[in-house]
Amino acid sequence: MSTTEQYQQRMKRIDEALTVKEPDRVPVIPFVQTYSVTHSGHTMAEAMYDSAVMQNALRQYLKDYEPDANYGYSPFFCGLGRCFELTGITFLQWAGQQGGVCTENSIHQFVEKAYLGDDEYSELLTDLTGWIMKKYLPRNFKLLEPMAKMSFGGMLGYGALPGMMQFADPEIAEMFIKLGDAAKMISRYYGEAHNFDAEMMEAGYPLFFKATTTCAFDMLSDCLRGTLDTMADLYEQPENVHKAIDFFYPGTLYGALSQAETSKGKVVFIPLHKGLDGFMGNEQYREFYWPTLKALVNDLAAAGQIPYVYTEGKYDSRLEFLSELPAGKCLVHFENCDMKEAKRIVGKNCCISGGFDGRILETGTPEQVTDAVKRLLDVCAPDGGYIFDVNTTIDYGVKHENVFAMFDAVKTYGKY
Repeated sequence: MSTTEQYQQRMKRIDEALTVKEPDRVPVIPFVQTYSVTHSGHTMAEAMYDSAVMQNALRQYLKDYEPDANYGYSPFFCGLGRCFELTGITFLQWAGQQGGVCTENSIHQFVEKAYLGDDEYSELLTDLTGWIMKKYLPRNFKLLEPMAKMSFGGMLGYGALPGMMQFADPEIAEMFIKLGDAAKMISRYYGEAHNFDAEMMEAGYPLFFKATTTCAFDMLSDCLRGTLDTMADLYEQPENVHKAIDFFYPGTLYGALSQAETSKGKVVFIPLHKGLDGFMGNEQYREFYWPTLKALVNDLAAAGQIPYVYTEGKYDSRLEFLSELPAGKCLVHFENCDMKEAKRIVGKNCCISGGFDGRILETGTPEQVTDAVKRLLDVCAPDGGYIFDVNTTIDYGVKHENVFAMFDAVKTYGKY
């Protein structure tokens, strides 16, 4: 079979599963993060400073296991280590970082805290650009700290020329020079990642991720307020939380649609971080989290995109909400959930994925892995609408023979 025929076969298999039909077999698309690198004999610390390490690792991973799609490597920032150092980014930690907390084979870690002050909601909502320039960027990039002292408010009419004198400030001038260098690095990085994805498609592997976005609540909590302060805001200033969520929603939608215009990937990835059981009750979920998430999924689907709702943590109490998502037009992943109930409630309308406890790949035997795969397929595969994936990600520490057994079991027992 030619690589073109392999690509078409895999794409047909994925398409039929996504529309809750029975393909020839269950597609197997596990979310692989650091394992592909360590499987190739390298470390994530090396990959973070050399994208060729990750490219070669993914080539080997695809050749060895033949999954039904390629995730690419741009979501993992592999190759951007020097750019991170140049910009002095502070909201991420990464493998190979001097003085960082990540081990040499760790995926990057987000540093969550309140980048938006308790009393800054009004400023954010009335002057987003100004707040980002003078507050957010200087707080998150050491390179951009001089932006905090820049001002454009007086640069109208006769004030334009005198206002330009601020660019003569040595710190500001140096910032723009280095910013240009960083922009070239980032542009080259995404260009190389695009070319790699095209190469893998020619080799027969569809690109799974088409775009990445987040729901409006997570935009506020993940990026600006942090978990603890956001949860306090639900009680102390709920009106500002509502305003911020409504304010951010268009960006979460149109940002994804903009990415999708130039991508040949399949799904729009929407990782959900703060909607899990235990972070808030169903009433708060219904009031603060669900409306803009549901709107995001519906609007993406209406625009011809396939939303990939990636729930994280326990999600048993949210299944009835997810049953309202558009039938046959989205994919819902589960990390920690009763998969029988997920199949019954959500899977009757939408394709589901996940549910396989990836810890067994590290601690179990090939026989145990095979049995676990068969049990999950018995629950999730009937009537189609299931894509096999681990509950979280596949990372450093798993055993090659167990990963191979997992793929082999799906391809053997996942046939319709």
